Amino acid sequence: MKEHFDKTGKCSLCEAKVDEILIDKSTHFFSIVPFAATYPFEVWIVPQEHSSHFQKLDCEKANDLGGLLKLVLRKISMQLNNPPFNFMIQTSPVQAKGPQLAYIHWFLQIVPQLSGVGGFEIGTGCYINPVFPEDAAKVLKEVNLPGEA
Repeated sequence: MKEHFDKTGKCSLCEAKVDEILIDKSTHFFSIVPFAATYPFEVWIVPQEHSSHFQKLDCEKANDLGGLLKLVLRKISMQLNNPPFNFMIQTSPVQAKGPQLAYIHWFLQIVPQLSGVGGFEIGTGCYINPVFPEDAAKVLKEVNLPGEA
């Protein structure tokens, strides 16, 4: 994120609202399959407005986040046969101040456990994701959930 900010003067996640990787959005958040995702069907839920600290989330935005999180998890569950998943909050260090806050943008990261880590990944630390982010986003975007119009 810092490298992108240093080159462009813009936060990379503020610019990530690209239709090809967008799954869904709410009033305050959007969900994407990130470009160069490490894992198949990895999803990020990102605040629409630049925000560096998860801990500064207010009640209105927390409720909105909960609604989008529930929607995304239901889509993952339905489309991918209810896989186990890991869920992480990627936020700025509490001590981050001033210039750092311009390029740090918190997000929720959801990683469905669809396959094991192979020898190549263990040996090199490089991960192979066989699913293009645009394809994963399209698949999840098109999931029709029961009871939803």
